[in-house]
Amino acid sequence: LQVATDYYLFELQPKLGNIDDWGEVNQLFQTNNNRGQGQPNKIERDYTNTMRIILLSMPPDESDAMRDAQFKFERAMSKITKATSGIRRDLPVEIDNSVVKSAEAGWEEGRIALNEFLATLNETTGLNEMKLIPPPGPDQKKEYGRSARKYFELAKKTKLCQNRGGPALSQAWGQLMVSGYLQENMDSCGIPDPVEYFYQ
Repeated sequence: LQVATDYYLFELQPKLGNIDDWGEVNQLFQTNNNRGQGQPNKIERDYTNTMRIILLSMPPDESDAMRDAQFKFERAMSKITKATSGIRRDLPVEIDNSVVKSAEAGWEEGRIALNEFLATLNETTGLNEMKLIPPPGPDQKKEYGRSARKYFELAKKTKLCQNRGGPALSQAWGQLMVSGYLQENMDSCGIPDPVEYFYQ
């Protein structure tokens, strides 16, 4: 969920500010119904489904508060979906500024809901490990305290690994490539140690 929170700040927020990227935003909400085997979209897979799983291990009162935050997050995502739906880079359609404002408002409502969920999780576990997203502003990323560079490096290597068929096949690919060597604290995909990534 922390990686998903990183994505929310480092990738989704800039995409909503650039209408040319709205086609990619639309894809986040598209469910792949492959031969009747419905695959969850990215928002479901990385956020709402993860939230539901976490809720199962929480005490009743905290679980109710976190479920409320989850529902708020889902409503915020629906607002983004409605605002960006059908808009793509290759469709020369004039976009009303109010639509952009609505998409950005959906992101902000989602940020608040996600923070509510994470804050309750921190309080319940007593670990205070999940980083909350600060409000938009010039010092937002500095206040967040996590590395955008490390996030994009992780995202790039994870995608490359998936394209090569996962860690097992990726290792075989690596043996065929000049650059295919393993580095310390990395798996066969070259993905950094998740513990090291999490504790920044």
